Amino acid sequence: MKEALGVSHTQMGLMQAVNGVAATVGYIPGGWLADRYSPRKLLATSLIATGLSGFYFSTFPSYVGGLILYGFWGVSTLILFWAPFIKATRNLGPDSEQGRLFGFLEGGRGVWGFLIGMITLLVFQKMGEGPEGLMWVINISAVVTIAAGLSIWIVFEDPAYDEKPESALKYFRGALKTPQVWIIGLIIFCGYGLFASQSYITPYMTGVMGAVVSYGVLMGILRTYGTQAISAPLSGMIADKLGGPTIVIGTAFLISALCMVLLLMVPAEAHNLLIVSNIMIVLALCVFALRGNFYATFAESQIPVRTMGTAVGVASFIGYLPEGFTYPLIGYWLDSHPGLPGYQITFSYMLATSIVGIVATLLLWRVNRDNRLVARS
Repeated sequence: MKEALGVSHTQMGLMQAVNGVAATVGYIPGGWLADRYSPRKLLATSLIATGLSGFYFSTFPSYVGGLILYGFWGVSTLILFWAPFIKATRNLGPDSEQGRLFGFLEGGRGVWGFLIGMITLLVFQKMGEGPEGLMWVINISAVVTIAAGLSIWIVFEDPAYDEKPESALKYFRGALKTPQVWIIGLIIFCGYGLFASQSYITPYMTGVMGAVVSYGVLMGILRTYGTQAISAPLSGMIADKLGGPTIVIGTAFLISALCMVLLLMVPAEAHNLLIVSNIMIVLALCVFALRGNFYATFAESQIPVRTMGTAVGVASFIGYLPEGFTYPLIGYWLDSHPGLPGYQITFSYMLATSIVGIVATLLLWRVNRDNRLVARS
């Protein structure tokens, strides 16, 4: 992409930064839009507009055009998409099935991501692995995205609400005054921090433990796609059987903490590769169990559907903050403490993140329990 656009590393980073700023700023207004306007229309508009912009991107515009496109995608793929996406999923079933719904959603994202990625990879290779191959990949992705938007327009139905949507400020104040929104945001913060950090276990195996690169690639594929397709839907079904996602989330954080303790204890030697690989897979299963149950907590916390968009926006703003600092932070640790010491600092950070996640989950369970007791009295 850098070659096709004719930009420097710095310019490429600035384009991504524009997208990141637009996305981060957009979580909260995007949530309000989801509460005020039809999720079906917002999702279809988001996908179709993003797909159409892909055709322009496939012409490889100038640097200024790239900046504009990346900023536009921050609006089209997040402000118009994320909160309506979560709200529409919640509307697909009753509160007792939220774990299953969000679990299969996360698992399905992994399956479709893998299939579309493999198809576009084959096309890219066939077309020479250069700018022309990238052009075909972008155009195929654009067509798939537009098709998804048209499918939503045809298939989805918006729920009917008796109440008229109120002001954005009132919804926003209500979300800020709801303790569960802040706690869920902290849970997402810890879960996403683990998700981002776990990718460094692969270079740990290849760079410190001496594994060959092909082994690291294989384990990376299993960690990313295999565990996502299995863990997210299975954990969602378990959450529904147990009566709510907080038990699954708390257990996943606890097992993650144990995994990090083991990872810090196992010597970084080649004969321990199988042990470390198994720890990585168990950790990945926990991470995708977390991702598959994050948003089921809104129903368990009895946050009204009509204001869920704003609540999702506020919680997501808090929860996805690690997206902006995790990679530079770990990169700094690995550069300033080369080899094993840098990875030990990283794994200690992941352990601390897991412990905070356990505390946050216990706090959410207690607040929800107290609210139920008040409602019954």
